[in-house]
Amino acid sequence: MNRLRLLVIITVVSTLSAFSTTVMARDYSKIFEKVDPSVVVIHASQSQTLTSTKGRVNNTSGSLGSGVVISAEGHLLTAAHVVHTADDLVVELVDGSKYSARILSSIVMADLALLQIIDPPEDLNVASLGDSDKIKIGAEVFIIGSPYGLEHTLTSGNISHRRLSLDKLMFNQVEFLQTDAAINQGNSGGPMFNNKGEVIGIVSYIQSQSGGSEGLGFAVAINNAKRLLLAEPGLWWGLRFIPLKENALRALNVPEYLQGFLVQNVAKNSLASKFRLNSGTIPIKIEGQELVLGGDIVVEIGGQGLYQTAKGYNRIQKYLTSVKEGELMTITVYRGGKKIILKTNKPYS
Repeated sequence: MNRLRLLVIITVVSTLSAFSTTVMARDYSKIFEKVDPSVVVIHASQSQTLTSTKGRVNNTSGSLGSGVVISAEGHLLTAAHVVHTADDLVVELVDGSKYSARILSSIVMADLALLQIIDPPEDLNVASLGDSDKIKIGAEVFIIGSPYGLEHTLTSGNISHRRLSLDKLMFNQVEFLQTDAAINQGNSGGPMFNNKGEVIGIVSYIQSQSGGSEGLGFAVAINNAKRLLLAEPGLWWGLRFIPLKENALRALNVPEYLQGFLVQNVAKNSLASKFRLNSGTIPIKIEGQELVLGGDIVVEIGGQGLYQTAKGYNRIQKYLTSVKEGELMTITVYRGGKKIILKTNKPYS
């Protein structure tokens, strides 16, 4: 009897062990072949003129990220921080072919951007968008991107948690899907897929003490992209800035406002460039923070003061939405201590 019991126990343990191994060793090869052609590598470059001991020097820098094709017309989703202040964008498809692209909309606080390939090929592979509200904690997911430039790398894991943005300025709550799938530099903007091969998130950032993947990665839930970018496409400001409050504004000779934005850099062909906003040119470091002085200080948009609160942000968004395509828009800035109103027409989508 004891020998029989031992045989049963061994059989059960062996069966459970085999089952566990099967679960852990999920084969993504077929689904990878299906969806990988919709994933792209994004090459972004930007330039800025800075003042140094050698005079004015033009500095050009490049970055690399990932993205995913969502329409046959060449629309792509990626992370805003990959492209927001880019002067030039090149999208590389899975076959190595490269195409210029333009930014249609970018929402920095949601870390989402919508691009379009200029003159896209007719045989683009398009990814399907899933419903991120249906994904459950513990569900299997996989990510395809270009960590450290290693194109079309697949990593897999599970949904660890669902978390809302802690950004108090966010005009709409943005949900992030937390995952233990490996995410590294170059993965940003790439798609997170469910086990059906549907895009349920756009890779955003990691939390790490080492700088590399430590199992704490975050992707913007795809339903946010549907709501913020696809339902009502916004604008691309192409503007990097530092928020300022009263004391800093007084130090920069802005006497009558409590809050404003110090312009750091302006991307070519962006809305900010159409306003002819001036970038900063004098790099300095204050309390460990690197910033650039000499740029415009934005104090009003559409005649309304800037306030770094959800209410203030909502008011600006309401104004931007109310202006129709082709109609005049205004920005008030301080430039060299003088108050100036800048104007441009709202671009057509």
